[in-house]
Amino acid sequence: MQLFDFFDPIDVKLINENKYAEKSRFCNKVVINNGQLTIDEIGKFKIAIIGVSTSRSKQKKLSAPDLVRQYLYSLFVHYHINIIDLGNLKQGKTPSDITYGIREVVSFLYSKKILAVIIGDNNNLPFGSYLAYEESKKPVNIVSIDSTISLKQKNMDIEDMHYLPRIVLRNNNCLFNYSLIGYQTYYVNTDDLNTLSRLFFDAVRLGIVQANISETEPLIRDADMVAIHLRSVRNTRHHEFDTFSPNGIDSQEFCQLARYAGISDRLTSFGIYGINNNKEEAITAAQTIWYFLEGYSQRKHDYPAKKPGYWTKFHVNVGKDTFITFYKSPKSERWWMEVPYPKSGFIKSLIISCSISDYQKACIGEVPDRWWKFYQKIC
Repeated sequence: MQLFDFFDPIDVKLINENKYAEKSRFCNKVVINNGQLTIDEIGKFKIAIIGVSTSRSKQKKLSAPDLVRQYLYSLFVHYHINIIDLGNLKQGKTPSDITYGIREVVSFLYSKKILAVIIGDNNNLPFGSYLAYEESKKPVNIVSIDSTISLKQKNMDIEDMHYLPRIVLRNNNCLFNYSLIGYQTYYVNTDDLNTLSRLFFDAVRLGIVQANISETEPLIRDADMVAIHLRSVRNTRHHEFDTFSPNGIDSQEFCQLARYAGISDRLTSFGIYGINNNKEEAITAAQTIWYFLEGYSQRKHDYPAKKPGYWTKFHVNVGKDTFITFYKSPKSERWWMEVPYPKSGFIKSLIISCSISDYQKACIGEVPDRWWKFYQKIC
């Protein structure tokens, strides 16, 4: 695969016009694909930034990804990560060409253990990222931070469908869990919420997120890919209803959720989608990516493993003959719990992320909702 053939190199003058001379500016910390890089150089990078624009406007102005870059590259950076900006994905002749391009690029980066950061103007682009994971034939967990979800299929072009039903309806799909975080009830059909429940997927209302945002961290920690949608942010444009939403996640919470994604040791793909080509949303997207990268720089690599004496281990009785095993990391103070996996021929239990509140529930004899949901899913 010729990775760079998928991209249009970046015109650096359009992004920053060489205004930012300080060495600590983002633009001086990232390697830009200017058409001179070779494929042999790709292995030294940890993160690759990808711009994806579906707009075919012929007006001479920056695309949404380039506008985000303009503000991202002006920020100061207080961490060091080897980052390459691959440029903007070529559009091709049809929307399917874009999906194919994302799949091929993310799949290649995944094989090289390089995390993909996608800046996109369309909310259905995560489907291409999912297809890259499907090729690996490993179970995949997806987290979507969004104000809405629509699972309807009738009388709709497949490229306009929400990516979740497109995934679920695929033969031999490898989706294990899907979590919708921050949905607003008046934007979501009750039937769609019931469908998520029947599939043992997670759906967390906006009010719950805002009441205790830290409870979303375990959901994000278990994700392979995270898709965050700018329409979930307060006062941004919601295309489906052709209006601005006065309610939603505020920009600080949005950045916090992105930081949780960055800290997740498991995460290998992150995307911010639905960016309109305007200054306000570009600045929000730029700062959100900054927080994601800061989180990445602080990864702890403390997923429970067979290292006696490192993790604090708790066996909590939740019934006469039933107990749940919890793990607490002394490094990050994060929690995990074991779910028995009787159908598996090679592992006896599945270790999933949880919060201290799950442990506290178990201590008073209550089975945590997250434990029960996963138990039903794998049994």
